[in-house]
Amino acid sequence: MNVELQNAFAEIGALLADDTFGRGFEIDIVTQDRREAYQLQHPRHDPLTLEVLDVHRHLRHLVLEVTGWRLPISGRYLCGHDESHWFVAGLPFSRKTGTVRGAMESLKPEIVRREQRRQGVRHGRERRKTRAYVRQGEWFFLPRPKMQVAEPLVERNGRLVRDGGKPHLVDQLYRVPGRDETFVRGRVRHADHLTIEFDVWHRVVQNNEFVPARMIEPVQRIAWSD
Repeated sequence: MNVELQNAFAEIGALLADDTFGRGFEIDIVTQDRREAYQLQHPRHDPLTLEVLDVHRHLRHLVLEVTGWRLPISGRYLCGHDESHWFVAGLPFSRKTGTVRGAMESLKPEIVRREQRRQGVRHGRERRKTRAYVRQGEWFFLPRPKMQVAEPLVERNGRLVRDGGKPHLVDQLYRVPGRDETFVRGRVRHADHLTIEFDVWHRVVQNNEFVPARMIEPVQRIAWSD
């Protein structure tokens, strides 16, 4: 095991499990000795080059760059702790950054960054609640206090989910007819996050995490324009 890499993960309080071999490259969260641990999977005959570009001990986050000879792509990943669990997020190629704070900012869609500027909110994805948005996991919620909806079109007990992930359960969900825009109101619950509750409608946008297209559930379509 790469000792320098192991030490970097230890700096943020994370455990790094032994590598496994497969057809492609993945970073997974597994359970080892009753603890969550990061585990890297890669082709057996494809030596990886792994470099930790930045470590933020206070936030318990780091940025990892991965390259390999046979890998179809090279990538950068934000690894860190969010509320009660460890996570990994593939960083978008369009906003290449080597710092933890830059990585956090790159995961915000343009509509979120635009709302930050409008509300005078300073950068900092570690803040889950600001005047501009509330965040729960990979979802951002932007307040729309003047929003009016057609009540018969409101879905009760809706879901926000990606394939392979745990659903975020929503009391009320509204999709604008003919437009890829989704709004929620009431409680938003998730097994790994604190419940949040909205008295007014909030626009929903998903973060910019790089994932294969098949991982986005077709029933939940999100648009980036506002």
